[in-house]
Amino acid sequence: MTAAPLPGAELVRRFDRKLGRIIGQDLPVLKRVKKFLIKSGGKRIRPITHYYFTQLLGYTDRDWEDVGAIGELIHGASLLHDDVVDEASIRRGRPSVNALEGNKTAILAGDYMLGCGLDHLNTLRDSSRLLDIFTRVLRMLSVGELLQMQWEGDLATDDDTYRRIILCKTGVLFGAMTQAAWVLANPDNGNQDASRSYREFGERLGTLFQLRDDFYDYFGTAESDGKEPFQDFRRGLVTRPLILLRVSASRTESRRLQTLWKDSAERSSLQGVGSLQQMMDRNRIRHRFATEIEEEVHELMTFVRGHKDSPARERLLQQLRKLLVPVNP
Repeated sequence: MTAAPLPGAELVRRFDRKLGRIIGQDLPVLKRVKKFLIKSGGKRIRPITHYYFTQLLGYTDRDWEDVGAIGELIHGASLLHDDVVDEASIRRGRPSVNALEGNKTAILAGDYMLGCGLDHLNTLRDSSRLLDIFTRVLRMLSVGELLQMQWEGDLATDDDTYRRIILCKTGVLFGAMTQAAWVLANPDNGNQDASRSYREFGERLGTLFQLRDDFYDYFGTAESDGKEPFQDFRRGLVTRPLILLRVSASRTESRRLQTLWKDSAERSSLQGVGSLQQMMDRNRIRHRFATEIEEEVHELMTFVRGHKDSPARERLLQQLRKLLVPVNP
C-alpha cells in the first residue's frame, strides 16, 4: 500500500532546512535576509504542492526537496523585488527587507537568491529540463510585473489582461511546481503534451488561489476571514469582481462606478463602499463569481481523479475542496 504523504508541518520543516543549506552565508546582510526569508515563509504551499504531485506520480527519490526549495527561493526573490517596485514597507505583518535594509540591498539580495537557486538546480538530475521550466518562470514573472505597472489603477482593465497578470505573477510558479513533479517522475519521457498538461494544471491552480483572494476581498468579513473587505477597491486595484461589475452594470451604474473610481476619498468612504455593495448585489456578482470558482475547482478535481487512487490523490482533492467559496452570505 502506498504510504501516506508527509504531514504539512514536517514538509515545512524540511523545505526550511533545505533553503538554509542552499542559501550561502558569506555576508552578514545575507544572513539577515536568509533569516527573513525562512522565518516569514508562510505555509510553503508551492513546494508542498510539488511534493504532493511527486507522490501522486509515484516518485520515490528525494529531489522533490531540492526542486520545491528552488521554487520557493524564486518566489522569495520575486517578493523582495516586488516590495521595492511597490514601495511596500510590510511583508506578512513584518517590516519588509527594503524597509529594513534599503532598496539596493533588497534588489541585490533577491538577485543573490535567484543565483543560489539556479546554481543548486545544476546539481540535480534532469537539470537541463528543469532549467527550461524555471527560466520560463523568471521571464514571465517580469512580464507580469510590467503588465501590472502598465495597467495599475485603470478601470478599463479587461478580463484577458487581468488573467494574464495573475498567470504571470502567481500561476506560473505553481505551474513550474507541478510540471517539475512530472519531470522528476518521468526522467526518460519526452512527452511534451503530458508535461504541458501538468504545467497548465498548476497554472490554473495558482490563478485560482488569486481569484479566491479576490472573492474574499469583496465578499469576506473581518471576523471570519481576517481582513477588512473592499481593500482592493479602496486602493484602486482592479480585480475579477470589479471587472464582472463593470461589464454588466447599467448605464446609471457605470456612471456611478466611474465617479467613485476617480474620487479616491469617496471610494474609500462608507457611502462609496455602500454604493458599490448595492451595485454588486443588484448584478449578483457574488453568486456569479462563486459559481465560476466552483466550476474551476471541479475541473481541477477531475484532472486529479484521472490518477490512480492513492493517499496523495485524496490529499490533493481535500485541498481543492477547501478552495470552494460560499455562494450565499
